[in-house]
Amino acid sequence: MKKYIILLVLTVACIHAKAQIQKDPAHWAYGLKKLTGNTYEVHLQCTIDVPWHIYAQKQGREFIGTATKIVFAKQPGLVLIGTPAEHGKKDIFVNKEVEITNYEYAGKADFVQKVTVKPGVKEIKGTINYQTCTHERCLTATSIDFTIPVP
Repeated sequence: MKKYIILLVLTVACIHAKAQIQKDPAHWAYGLKKLTGNTYEVHLQCTIDVPWHIYAQKQGREFIGTATKIVFAKQPGLVLIGTPAEHGKKDIFVNKEVEITNYEYAGKADFVQKVTVKPGVKEIKGTINYQTCTHERCLTATSIDFTIPVP
């Protein structure tokens, strides 16, 4: 009888734990746009489910979340031009309880990095680190890898 009670408790705990898993509300798409010659724009576009948001790359000193960070893998023949630009409607959220200002994107955000690509480079790789939140709760920060073929 004791075995059945333990099994029942474990089963209920597993079901409860599975119900707590939140699907990532941020959906990423990647692309490459040719500008001129061997210069391209890398587009890392995020579509975010309502009511969630992701944080901008730059935040104030008091910020306590995980700002979006894009890291390109170093490889011969790939030269980054500047840093990733952000396109989209950047919202400013001020949490008056703790006096923290956050810069965030809801709906869509497009992170654009200009690059030059020398002949022989077949793909561009990197990692995006970000955090999805509502104004009530946050999910654990996530890192995803991306690979974009170069034509």
